[in-house]
Amino acid sequence: MKAISFAAMLCFSFTAVLAQETNVLTAIATNNMPRTNGLPAGTLTTMGAYDLRYEGTKGSKYFIDEWLSGELVFVKENTKAPKTVPLKYDSQNKELLFKRSVGDSIVVNPNQITGFILHDARHNASFPFVKIEALKTEGGIVPVAYLMVLYKNKTSLLKYVSKMMNKANYSAVSNVDRRYDEYLDNSEYFIQKPDGTLSRAKLKQKSIVKALGDKEDQIEAFIKKENLTFRTEYDLARVVDYYNTL
Repeated sequence: MKAISFAAMLCFSFTAVLAQETNVLTAIATNNMPRTNGLPAGTLTTMGAYDLRYEGTKGSKYFIDEWLSGELVFVKENTKAPKTVPLKYDSQNKELLFKRSVGDSIVVNPNQITGFILHDARHNASFPFVKIEALKTEGGIVPVAYLMVLYKNKTSLLKYVSKMMNKANYSAVSNVDRRYDEYLDNSEYFIQKPDGTLSRAKLKQKSIVKALGDKEDQIEAFIKKENLTFRTEYDLARVVDYYNTL
């Protein structure tokens, strides 16, 4: 093995220390440069346009995430298609999905059904939906909508189950720091009279009284007597139930 002189070793050590100090100084300079999207201005990167601040999506567009055993209510009663199938309701796109035994899922043709029922065995609950065409919502007219039946009688209470996407916004200009997309509930309630007409209702006393305006005095007295606060849809159902006794 060839001997290395002391002078050569000293030169090597000095070069290593100098390189290390240069790296440190470069790092300090880089960390104090003007930054764009968290990176030094002018920095070239293979990450492209990907923004590390984005945190993904919260919530789900589905009424219930899991595939549930469901029943399809067909327009033609003698339809040979299976009635009990795995179903999932997309409450953002207002589409009912059917899971095939082989392959992916497909959208149920709304022209073939009048409604459907979802059975949640884990929570021992069932959710019946009816199809309504040209539904007038706060966001506009929905050509085909599925409304969940919360209470059924001569006058019924229906819920338009709907979700919307609220996109991420972390702009310094708008002073907002929400780094994720999120599905938000924008459902609406409807009162359905015996003739099939629908009146929009909210979780507010004034709204439900207006929707059932032909019995306004009795409804207001009932709300006051029962001390209803309309924090939940159950209070709406109680009012509609009482209305059917008048």
